[in-house]
Amino acid sequence: MSGAAHQFEYYALQGHMPKRWVGEVSFLAIVAGDQSCDFVGKLWAYGFTIDGHHYGPAEPAQWHRGWPGLGFTHSLLWAFVAAGFVYLVSRSRPWTIGVLLGAALHALTDVSDSVGTMIAFPFSTENFSIGAWAYAATAEGGKYLDAAAYYSSWGFVMDALWFVIALTSWRCLTHAYWKRSIVGADPKPWAWLGRWLPERALVTLYRAWFIYATTRLIAWTLWTHVLEDFEWDLRWGGPYWIPHAVLSHPEPLAAAVVVLCGGAVVFVVVDGLVRMPARAWRADAAASP
Repeated sequence: MSGAAHQFEYYALQGHMPKRWVGEVSFLAIVAGDQSCDFVGKLWAYGFTIDGHHYGPAEPAQWHRGWPGLGFTHSLLWAFVAAGFVYLVSRSRPWTIGVLLGAALHALTDVSDSVGTMIAFPFSTENFSIGAWAYAATAEGGKYLDAAAYYSSWGFVMDALWFVIALTSWRCLTHAYWKRSIVGADPKPWAWLGRWLPERALVTLYRAWFIYATTRLIAWTLWTHVLEDFEWDLRWGGPYWIPHAVLSHPEPLAAAVVVLCGGAVVFVVVDGLVRMPARAWRADAAASP
């Protein structure tokens, strides 16, 4: 999915998580976990051109989502390993859970395009995909052709859907929610930022990913269909006018089953972590009265 869709996910997740999770999960950790999946892979997948020479992988899809390649960054294993590392370093429950949720949600929702993700790695190197739209990152087209294909297809629908889901939980964007649930779950980073920024700026920072995602959705759609006049194709698997990158044959039903099972595993683990007593988390226990 696009960066905008993933950023809408932060607020959709924050606004629709079970009530017992609210105030127990770091929002900043959700962001970090989500962005860890594409931190290196996506930039190099597009590559860059200097003096007419393109630097980047010959097969971007293989590099970004495949094996051999960085496809393991889009797996549940990556989410659990990243969360485990955060736990070992910080013993922080909010950050451990947040990183796990952010990375897992990213991997599970990226099954939507024609390449999909290796959710079950290392047990399987197959890419599970529902093939709703074309994965269109190519060495020649770069991010612009990829964006044009995405915002001419069901990718646009996915962005709009996550935007609506996030808006249905609009209360999580309020100042009161930020102060009670966001700062309450993760006070130290916000207190550190508050040494240089007033509270109003901190609230704006919290909302910044939603604002940026909204402007990104609007800007790319206008660029694609007003400035460049690419053709819409909202048929499943579109757009027709660009070759689809495929690493495994898309099997939508199998991908849906794997996503549901993977999501259930993550839910059970997170719920168990939330219910664990504070003494099991050294940093939390030290801060408790």
